[in-house]
Amino acid sequence: MIPAGYLLKRTTPPPGWLTPSTSNISEVCSVSNCVNDNVIELIDSWKFNRFGLANSKEVILELAREAAVDFSHTTLFFYAGYERELETDGWEFDPARWRALTSSEVSNVKDKVTVPEESDRPVTLGYDVVAYGDFPDHSPLSCNSMATELSVNEFCLFDHFDTAKGAIDAGKFGGGCEDGIYRIMSVSRLDSWQG
Repeated sequence: MIPAGYLLKRTTPPPGWLTPSTSNISEVCSVSNCVNDNVIELIDSWKFNRFGLANSKEVILELAREAAVDFSHTTLFFYAGYERELETDGWEFDPARWRALTSSEVSNVKDKVTVPEESDRPVTLGYDVVAYGDFPDHSPLSCNSMATELSVNEFCLFDHFDTAKGAIDAGKFGGGCEDGIYRIMSVSRLDSWQG
């Protein structure tokens, strides 16, 4: 996994369409903002990296302060990305088509993203499967209700990387879920953040 960046979010309990009777989801912590909102839209400030995230917590917090954002009930997240990706039409998922991220993406992000310090108290919550266009457009576990069919944790994430990759390889997101470039992202909450 390589450091990918930060987002400031307001997480939410699962919406009604994501809560089957067997669900244990209490808080949706997906990367995309289809279900849980990004507090700052990085696209408006042009301060996003190749993953569509902020390179440091300072960048995103500065933008939030400039916009006079109310920090109450916010969570600061850090993400790392798997070094490979899979492009799909949303119907067919061929495990033989995993490819390395382009070298420019890796070098552009890897050397510029600051990793949380121990004092930030990062806690890894799980792994999200993210469908990218130019940005992290969709998190099919929450956006497309795939969490109702797959085993996820209380944060609407996979507990393990291998489970996330195995679900993609097995075509669990097929059938027209989302098209785009599929990436696996680890999701960490910075527990030092008081939002």
